[in-house]
Amino acid sequence: MAKEWILNMATNRWGLNRKNSVGPVSQWIRECSPKTIKDWEQFYYEKLQNF
Repeated sequence: MAKEWILNMATNRWGLNRKNSVGPVSQWIRECSPKTIKDWEQFYYEKLQNF
């Protein structure tokens, strides 16, 4: 639990979970609607090549 707490504190402190840090990944997840992790990986890597 201590590791999770430290990770959460760092993420929130430096804004690593904000849109400008994360990029369009949350939008891509909604766009893909993956049923498996493999579906998501394939979609993600295709998007990265075109980004």
